[in-house]
Amino acid sequence: MKRIGINVRRALTMALTGCLLAGALSACAGVSGGGKAGPTAEPTPEPEKIVDPGSVDLGVDAPIRTVLEEAGIKVSRKYFKKGNVIAVLVNKHYGFWSLAKCEVDNADANFTAVKVGDRFYTTAFFMANALCMRLSQDENGAELKIEDKLTLYFPVGENKMFVNGAEYPSYPAQKSGANIFIDCGTVAAYLGYETSYDADSGIYLIYPPEIEIDAAEQFALYKDRIELYETVVYNTADVECNTTGAGLYEPVPYEERQVGVAYTTWFRADTKWGEGKTWDVPLVGTYKSDDEAVIYQHGVWLANAGVDFVFVDWSNDVAYDPETMRNSRADFRMIEEATEKLFQIWATIPGAPKICIFTGPGHVQQQQDTIANGVMQKKNDQIYDTFIANEEYNKMYYYYEGKPLLICYGATPSFARSADEFPDDRFTVRWMTGYVGQQGILRDSETLVSTFHWSWEERGAQTFTVKDGRPEAMTVVASWRRQSKPGAAGYIPEGLRNNGDTFKMQWARADLIGPKFALIVSFNEWHLGEQVSFENSKDIEPSSKLGSLYLDILREQIRKFKGLT
Repeated sequence: MKRIGINVRRALTMALTGCLLAGALSACAGVSGGGKAGPTAEPTPEPEKIVDPGSVDLGVDAPIRTVLEEAGIKVSRKYFKKGNVIAVLVNKHYGFWSLAKCEVDNADANFTAVKVGDRFYTTAFFMANALCMRLSQDENGAELKIEDKLTLYFPVGENKMFVNGAEYPSYPAQKSGANIFIDCGTVAAYLGYETSYDADSGIYLIYPPEIEIDAAEQFALYKDRIELYETVVYNTADVECNTTGAGLYEPVPYEERQVGVAYTTWFRADTKWGEGKTWDVPLVGTYKSDDEAVIYQHGVWLANAGVDFVFVDWSNDVAYDPETMRNSRADFRMIEEATEKLFQIWATIPGAPKICIFTGPGHVQQQQDTIANGVMQKKNDQIYDTFIANEEYNKMYYYYEGKPLLICYGATPSFARSADEFPDDRFTVRWMTGYVGQQGILRDSETLVSTFHWSWEERGAQTFTVKDGRPEAMTVVASWRRQSKPGAAGYIPEGLRNNGDTFKMQWARADLIGPKFALIVSFNEWHLGEQVSFENSKDIEPSSKLGSLYLDILREQIRKFKGLT
């Protein structure tokens, strides 16, 4: 939606795989604002206890690091660099990799990291996430891999582990429920990492010696992080929100509700990141939108959060012709070609979101009549031919009302005056504009019902559309920009992040009204046009300063919105 033509420098990404930084699992049963209790889960059977493994004489060298260095996977990788501490939280079902939360288990079992004797055990699932490795496991053991360069294998019940097939003494892996638990100290020793433990908080740290941490400061950091997660992320109790329009329409049943997220693909090799350019930098490092490792990681994150679809922002490139302008408009080329990679890579991820296109005519309409001159139709044809008529992609496209969904941006303020402003019977078409709540012609001020526009963002109480007598769509943002300046007519102050309070307040209104769609704007815009500052930004992609906080709030709120426990 904002100005594109922005450039990015070469991404320094790691081999981001598996379920790194997977979203948290709720410990609470959610009840929506509609007043209907969600379905109740069957009680989880008690897992086998992790037993004291006794004493094992570990080797003194660091074979894992040696293998990594010999394979060309240098110590400059993310998990060797400054700040990448692994925090194992004893008796918690999650821990942290830097400020990013990692689940101990990827199912609703609430398994915990445990201390037995003087050893600390966590799941192979958690350790694979924290070390950016793929995991495969069965009842006999767990295997962690980085491509074909490093393989760690932990056989259950045996005082050994294998590094690329070479055997080393190890505290034995243990099976509990569906998980394989491994000894943290063994992994730390063979990585050449140091460890530290705070008995009062139950925090066990694993970290490379190069970063020279202050253990007391790190324990304080993670104590604060735990409190933030317990009070903000996992606390899904109802919060106060604007009730305008509540009760006018029957909420959509939990099982029919869907969540869509705005997604951006405009980052190129020369895009500028950092101070004065972006509100923060991504946790995965700066990147290009066609970076396959980053695309894969985004798909895993959003799948684990429970997102149903993304709408990819093509709202600025309706007049771009890929056949004649490919070499002259590298910005638009990246947007469209990276989108194709999104379809290809997310098709390999179980449960990855489906994808639809958020097209124009948008602001281009203010420069030329793209509907009358056929430009809009040509872009629609391109979208249909590329993603719907193409068997390679059509299974990943998002369908609504039996047809592929096409969201059309009508600019802000919108020029569209009817829902069929530009009909195309091949698609289910929905119009979108910014700030429906401030466009009086588009909504009822007493009910906040929008005539037909979905909203890109809102200031304060969200408007919502209605379809077949039920709420259809409502936008949810983590922050909003101010309107005008203090003292000026129409001034509306900004809504800041406030440690997730604004995001949760907007979710509370979505729970209360109960629409078919909660539309999250946005995942990864980053640049300072719409993402004004660190506190006045609405992106939810994990970042260097925020970690995975907003992705984790998203997951818990989606679970509540869908009536899941």
